[in-house]
Amino acid sequence: MGPVADITFDFVDDVTSDPVVTIAVFTPAGTIKFMAEPAMAGRTLTLHGLHVQDLQSNAVGAANLMVLADAVMEGMEIDGLVIEGALRTTGANPGRKPRILRFTRGVRSAPRGEPPAGHG
Repeated sequence: MGPVADITFDFVDDVTSDPVVTIAVFTPAGTIKFMAEPAMAGRTLTLHGLHVQDLQSNAVGAANLMVLADAVMEGMEIDGLVIEGALRTTGANPGRKPRILRFTRGVRSAPRGEPPAGHG
């Protein structure tokens, strides 16, 4: 899929209505649309009932999902992302709800010669 720096996202206003949002994620591999009901708790974003629409079956996958989660957390400047998927309508196990996925941002060290944030 490519590095986090190569991934951008934007809201798609004409597809859903409040409280559900649709986001188009632009990657080197193509555009993927995500639809969910977002909720913030502190610095963690939860996406309730997430649906994924991609160009080809299983294009996201586990490794790419981690890259996408990192891009969202970095772009939105949040520390955590929780994905609660919707009931599957197609693909693997239709009619079943996927397990909850939790992602956190890694601790980033300060650039060389600079004290860590909050120290100095």
